[in-house]
Amino acid sequence: MVQKAPPKPGQIRMLVLDLDGTLLRSDKTIGPKTIEALHAARDRGVEIVLNSGRMTAAMEPTAERIGIDCHLIAYNGATATGPKAQGRKRLFEKPLDLGIAKELAQIARERRLQFNYYRDELVYSEDHPEMRPFREIYWARTRSPFRFVERIEDHMDVPPLKVLFVLDPAMREAMFEELKPRFGKRSNMTRTDPEYLEFLHPEVDKGVGVRGLCEALQIPLSAVMAIGDGDNDGPMVACAGWGVAVSDARESVLNVAAARTKADCDHDAVAEAVERWILKG
Repeated sequence: MVQKAPPKPGQIRMLVLDLDGTLLRSDKTIGPKTIEALHAARDRGVEIVLNSGRMTAAMEPTAERIGIDCHLIAYNGATATGPKAQGRKRLFEKPLDLGIAKELAQIARERRLQFNYYRDELVYSEDHPEMRPFREIYWARTRSPFRFVERIEDHMDVPPLKVLFVLDPAMREAMFEELKPRFGKRSNMTRTDPEYLEFLHPEVDKGVGVRGLCEALQIPLSAVMAIGDGDNDGPMVACAGWGVAVSDARESVLNVAAARTKADCDHDAVAEAVERWILKG
């Protein structure tokens, strides 16, 4: 944990929330207590921001469930957009190099791996029977819109915001170790869900997305509270003026957080944090 003084009343102007394992319960729902707390924070002038590895379109249903037209940081920080009422104007963007994406597509083809290519708010993918179980794992969690194509390389003409392999967890770990020497400095290789291996611009992470949005909205990082649980949440928790880890967060997040909730995602950790450091702070 990082030693910091708690935020003063009215100091927090932006609340940044991870989705899976933080805002969303294990069954992917949001508790009414959490929704109530977020509305109370919004009513005090706090910008509510969702920050996820998911694509922007796949985050919209969560914003709708909350009932707040949030700013969205998507693709693990590669892009940030304004509210839906303002047309989801893109405020920040940093895509992956197209050449790297093509190298990864070739690896996926050689090894018959599920390969997701993100462009135009769609997941481009080939539809092969042996890949369907892994694609279904991804779709069940994110409900991301897919566009199936005969040959993925024929549609790789613009830099993607990210690419992703979906594969068996044990194989994911082996692939990470194998590809790290080749792509570790040329991209940000990120392990999120047990089956996911993601590749982003080397300067992109969830913290970069927060910084980009703060710059666009002219809100200092000292006025940001960020809450997360997974390894990919560490950068945004670390850069926030008040970084919070949920009770069962990974060690990498606990090490950079200024505070830790008593509750986990299934027991309204976000509501606890909002009440302690925004509503009562």
